[in-house]
Amino acid sequence: MKRAVVFAHYDKDSIIDDYVIYYLKALKNCIEKVIFVSCCNLSQTEKDKLEQIADYIIAEPHKEYDFGSYKRGFEVIKKEGLSNYEEIIFANDSCFGPLYPLETVLETMEEKNCDFWGITKNYFGFSKRIPHIQSFFIAFRKNVFMDGEFLNFIKNIKAETCKNDVIKKYEIGLSQMLYKNGYKDAAYINAYKNISNPTIIKWEQLILKYNMPLLKCNLIRMHYTDYTTVDNWQEVIKTTPYPVELIEKNIRRTKDPNGKELNAPKFIKNFLFNYIMNSPNIIRYPVMKIAKIFFSKA
Repeated sequence: MKRAVVFAHYDKDSIIDDYVIYYLKALKNCIEKVIFVSCCNLSQTEKDKLEQIADYIIAEPHKEYDFGSYKRGFEVIKKEGLSNYEEIIFANDSCFGPLYPLETVLETMEEKNCDFWGITKNYFGFSKRIPHIQSFFIAFRKNVFMDGEFLNFIKNIKAETCKNDVIKKYEIGLSQMLYKNGYKDAAYINAYKNISNPTIIKWEQLILKYNMPLLKCNLIRMHYTDYTTVDNWQEVIKTTPYPVELIEKNIRRTKDPNGKELNAPKFIKNFLFNYIMNSPNIIRYPVMKIAKIFFSKA
């Protein structure tokens, strides 16, 4: 199956980190064309890192988040000729990986009877049950990306006032539009259907039990310490072929200085994050707030 990937990039320091290069090389090894779109002004030194990896580079701030980069990269493929490809993938730099070979993912999903697919499916959209393929890695078959409604959807992506609006209109909205038009989805890992965003809450189990190929960066950067614990992340990553030093190097530069792990026994953490996090808000918020007061690490 001939594929192209649009890879969305953003870095607060306008660099292409080593973990991104690792991810891009893995994509290049199994995908015919790589379109790299950065929402940054990149120096020529940074662009040179992509030599023999990216087939096309766009580097321009646009304030439209990842979907704005997807739009720009898709336009490049469209000008070249959409009919040249059987599958187009949107992926971004919000994950460390691949922890396991992407070739296995692509081979597995090629056999699936579906029109679009992703690594994971979130069965919730914020507080409501709104299923959608998560947009950090989402693939479309030709019948989808040649569809006029899909083309209009991508064309009409624009800047939004906040990230939540992007999620509602574009991540959730894209899947909902495709469902409405009769397209069938699939997920490489389809576990934990009753949990909101298992890539955060069940990250460890996804890697160890299901060979999850990607790990959300903001987990290790300590942006989600109200939702899960990551104090054993290095041990988990070392069970995979992924070079843990790429993550260690990145978080030294990007870690949230205000992010704190809970200094609590493991059985308490398991109770809080595996059970309380899936309770109604009226229970979850007070319990987690009290836990933060009693168990915060310096």
